[in-house]
Amino acid sequence: MNSPTKLWTGAIVGVLLTICSIAGAQTPSPAASAVYRLNQKSTYQVGCFPPCLCPISQPTSVRGTFILTPDEGGDVLATYRVTDVNWIFVLRNQEVQVTGSGTYEIGGEPSQQRLQLDLKVGDQPTVHFDSGLVAAGASFPNIVLTISIHGERCFDNVFAVNTSPVPEAEIHPYQLLSGSSFRRGCFPPCACVTGQRQPLSGDFALVDLQPSPLFTEFAVVNTNWLAAAPPVPIPVHGVGFYQVGGEVAVQQELSLELAVEDEPLTHFDSGLVRTKAVFPLINVTISIHGMRCIDTVMVVKAAPK
Repeated sequence: MNSPTKLWTGAIVGVLLTICSIAGAQTPSPAASAVYRLNQKSTYQVGCFPPCLCPISQPTSVRGTFILTPDEGGDVLATYRVTDVNWIFVLRNQEVQVTGSGTYEIGGEPSQQRLQLDLKVGDQPTVHFDSGLVAAGASFPNIVLTISIHGERCFDNVFAVNTSPVPEAEIHPYQLLSGSSFRRGCFPPCACVTGQRQPLSGDFALVDLQPSPLFTEFAVVNTNWLAAAPPVPIPVHGVGFYQVGGEVAVQQELSLELAVEDEPLTHFDSGLVRTKAVFPLINVTISIHGMRCIDTVMVVKAAPK
């Protein structure tokens, strides 16, 4: 190859490398599914925003997790699916759980992002929250932005989302042990037929959350259970929270939003009860109605993998 040909070849390669470099800067490389955890600056606020003049509530802290999974994106923006939203906050001395799913997009030069989530906040109907396309507030994979129903105008509900991937060392895989069970039917004081107890198997994970002075709290993620109920096994999926601790006697509470088969997410809770096993072992019973009359009851016996 003569010198002019070499020069032209080098120039073309240089241009291609530059284009690739720009494309890489515009669209972050997708990673595998990741568990994200809200940081301490995440908040929820409801009330009045400019240009309207009316009262606005003080922001309240939000904690919890979600799953971010790479999806097909466009030429500029990389797209991710957001699933298993599992948040909780305290409003008027009551804990409010938030569940839902949506999408997250990021890319461009300068970097822009958009988070859209369909969220069920407490007992309210599912509502669409959107950040709009805004400047990236942090270096990806960290995410910092606000989402709202009405674009933070007049009366609105606003989440300030400040979140990062959870380090692997802070995700604790668990598996259900023999003795875990699933039962649907009638319980006292009602007099009706009690369903047969079925073995329950599967796994889940606990994710470290900020501990309180008395309790250690975890988010429950990747719940993937199967009740061996003939003729067809019953799948159980969901998210939630687990806490253990106490001032005198050690207590625990398992609170989960679970989808049984194709049914919508339903709240299952053990209540705050004394522990039946020494943590990190878990032995607790959860139900919808406190094991009264027609109910679905699960005995959860689990250990770290």
